[in-house]
Amino acid sequence: MSFKSNSILSLLIICLLLSSCKKEEAYNYTIDTQLNPYKIAPLTAQLTITTEKPSKVSVTVLGETPIEQPFSAESTNLQIPVLGLYADMENQVVVTLDFGTKTVIDTVKITTQPLLNVFPRVEINKVDRANMEDGLHGCDIHFANNGKLRSIPFIFDDQGAVRWYLDLSFHGKMVSPFQRLKDGTILVVGRQDIYELDMLGKVLKQTKIDNNYGMHHDVLEIPNGDLLICVGKRNAYIGLNGEQVLSDSDFIIQYDRKNSRIVKEWDLAKHLDVSREDVNFLRPGDWLHMNGLAYDPNDNAMIVSGRNQGLVKISLEDELQWILAPKKNWNTSGRNGDGFDTKPFLLTAVDPQGKAYNNSVQMGDQSAADFDFSWGPHAPKVLANGNLLLFDNGFYRNYNNDNNYSRAVEYKIDQENKTVQQQWQYGKERGTELFSSIISDADFLPNTENILITSGFITPKENHSAKIVEVNYTTGETVFEATLYYKNVNGNRQPGWGQSDLLYRSERMVLKY
Repeated sequence: MSFKSNSILSLLIICLLLSSCKKEEAYNYTIDTQLNPYKIAPLTAQLTITTEKPSKVSVTVLGETPIEQPFSAESTNLQIPVLGLYADMENQVVVTLDFGTKTVIDTVKITTQPLLNVFPRVEINKVDRANMEDGLHGCDIHFANNGKLRSIPFIFDDQGAVRWYLDLSFHGKMVSPFQRLKDGTILVVGRQDIYELDMLGKVLKQTKIDNNYGMHHDVLEIPNGDLLICVGKRNAYIGLNGEQVLSDSDFIIQYDRKNSRIVKEWDLAKHLDVSREDVNFLRPGDWLHMNGLAYDPNDNAMIVSGRNQGLVKISLEDELQWILAPKKNWNTSGRNGDGFDTKPFLLTAVDPQGKAYNNSVQMGDQSAADFDFSWGPHAPKVLANGNLLLFDNGFYRNYNNDNNYSRAVEYKIDQENKTVQQQWQYGKERGTELFSSIISDADFLPNTENILITSGFITPKENHSAKIVEVNYTTGETVFEATLYYKNVNGNRQPGWGQSDLLYRSERMVLKY
């Protein structure tokens, strides 16, 4: 071979090597990490990934329950959220960059601080993951704060480790309920403030409503994206025993979230007997104590839960359809008792053969073996079959405190014939170990058709706690159970507001951005 040929060969080799180097250089990248970028979600981070060639990214937080999330965006400059970090440790986060023709994998380390000392101890009692609904365990929890409540919703995994939380202490009072809307936005409300946030804790929108209203207890997204909100209204009165008494928690508003305005109002006193006080041990003006809403898409109506009265269905056109409650002491509706007779709207309890139970059951003085009214109910949901699921607290059941149990219960309602039949329940058989006289929740889980039950305020002599239980609907078998042992760090655990921790609701949630 000649010198010239050798030179050409050498030149070709050098060119190939240079080409190879340039190709490799196209995959150069940098990853910058910012922990808790918006200062209220300490178990999150944001990665800024810069590359010379566009890439797609996925991230995985390693652990016994790994949290993985892919992202579809492709760019040379990406902001990637990381959710699911463990507290008080150096987390290993695997970052996968997909350049199309090549995949590059790197690991970043993110060190987090310990949890706040107010967090409960989470004990996992049972996990049957093969028969459970996917996702982790989202908690709408509120901590005692010397007469106020400090709202810090969190999500824990199957090992009981907290993997995400949102410290909403900046509001200064309780904000609730914690929920994820259809578009992925996190929503909570205070008395006048509506907050919309992302999972990193970024406030996307904050709106103040008309200060003549005070929001409380429940907010519900309806199909058009508007919100139905439980409210009290300034200077609303009811007539009781010849006196005008200031009332609360007895209006609903429809809020246009897109345009930040109230578009409709419903007055619950128009449809119910405000003087009925059989189970009202609060102030007289809190005659209803509305605490939950459900939307029925079958006839464009809402179902309202009132701790002191029962459940009522009202169309969005403001027509009363039925009342689900013991039949004792119902009279005329209206703020001054000058409305219509409510008794024809009361549902009659019937057995599986359609036969009405005796008068003692109808009045609520007794419970049948296969039927019981709800007492101090919470969290109604309309199921796909049209039935009603809710949490029956069992507060003052049968007008006494001797029969304490809470449960999730399903009712079938014949709206035309004004009858109600109990279809399913779980909790009565467990007695006081699930008994929560206040708050709490029941959810239908669509993939498994299991029922998720939250008993949020269990008060035995020791170990003040909450329980989250997932139950197989068909067999009644528990497939998941966790106990949250409260610490009540900044409270005296007395019945007064803000003196005890409480778990208002829980949801099965996929931890994703």
